[in-house]
Amino acid sequence: MIRRSILPLLGLMLAACAAQQHNTREVLQRVDSSFFLREQCKTTSMGSLTKKQVTGLDELPSSVRERVLENLPLQAVGSTEKSRCEDTAARLLEDRLHSLCWPEARVAHQGDGLNAQLGARYRVGTIIWVTPEKDATVSPARAIEAAKSALPKDKACTAKTLENIREQVSKLGHFHQVRVMSGPPDSGDQKQLTLIIDITEKAPAAP
Repeated sequence: MIRRSILPLLGLMLAACAAQQHNTREVLQRVDSSFFLREQCKTTSMGSLTKKQVTGLDELPSSVRERVLENLPLQAVGSTEKSRCEDTAARLLEDRLHSLCWPEARVAHQGDGLNAQLGARYRVGTIIWVTPEKDATVSPARAIEAAKSALPKDKACTAKTLENIREQVSKLGHFHQVRVMSGPPDSGDQKQLTLIIDITEKAPAAP
């Protein structure tokens, strides 16, 4: 009897863990696409780096750390002479950290590996931008209200905060995609970030 009850519970726990990482995965996919388009890089080798190869990420939860260190460009060549794509892994790792609430993150070579300086922790700002589709059924006001309800008391901006906001906003309807990412820092010295909620209600039309 006990064994029968444990198996469904274990399945629910694994499903919840996967769902919590869904937003982080989609945000990093978007970051990667923008990076390679901007850098005009052509990768020749991709791979994951380990905790020993990249220092300075101890503040990140292990699941988030593994996600930001996977599938990085270890070797690449530039498609133009102006862009030789040197230090691609370090620069892409910076972009990934920026999207997950670390806007001051800097990554540099240290010995045979990389060293990350995360910088100050930021909080979620008072303005949350929403980018809905044309003729969207969910108004920006409802999405913003749902996002605010998912904020922790201290409004700390973390990967978990982004995941919780995505989960709360997703309850407003049946969407093709809901993605929550950190945007640029707010003006002033309050150490606050603007959050961007990207809602796609309908699946793209088949070609």
